[in-house]
Amino acid sequence: MSRMSQHLLAALAVAMLSSSCVGLSARVDRAALSEIPNEELLVLFDAENDVQIARDEADAASRNLQDAKNGLETARQYREVIAQRRTSGATVDTVSVLDLLGAWNDARIGMREAEVDLRDIELSTSSTRLWAARARYEREKARLVKARNPAVGKDIDLKDFDDQADTWKLREAEATAAVAARAVGVVEARARYFDLSRKLQEQSGGAYGGPWADLLD
Repeated sequence: MSRMSQHLLAALAVAMLSSSCVGLSARVDRAALSEIPNEELLVLFDAENDVQIARDEADAASRNLQDAKNGLETARQYREVIAQRRTSGATVDTVSVLDLLGAWNDARIGMREAEVDLRDIELSTSSTRLWAARARYEREKARLVKARNPAVGKDIDLKDFDDQADTWKLREAEATAAVAARAVGVVEARARYFDLSRKLQEQSGGAYGGPWADLLD
């Protein structure tokens, strides 16, 4: 390989703020792995797998957020059902039952709002986890190229990759803690909702507040 080709490959290998991977300042292009035997690339498997898992989690988080938003909208629309029941004339629809039904649905709305907040921060956190996984992957590539492809590896400063991975590890830990804190609110909101569900089932003789109610979501 000529000296010019080596420098061109090195420039390609260590990309700063690449448009294809915004969020990571230190990267190693996969072209730098071409000189390394396939059996030695197996050390990258775990890091690659972590990236794929993080991508799947991000996709799931996006779906979960939409499901939570749909559940919240359903609960809000149920207010119209309660209003209609107040003029139904049905024996079960007493003033006390319908008042409790309204309180139960307000608790359900509060629960769904808490779930939307949680799913929203989970989606944000999934993005952070993906970047953290990518940072670890880039570090493993850098270590491998540094050790097995000297022509390119001589231009790689492993400290840049270690610092980058450590930074994203810290961000991931902070994001995970934020999710845990938000989850506490969901637990509390669900407890209020389930408490009113039991009371509503008892007072309505099972007409309202049963497990079937959440099938609407």
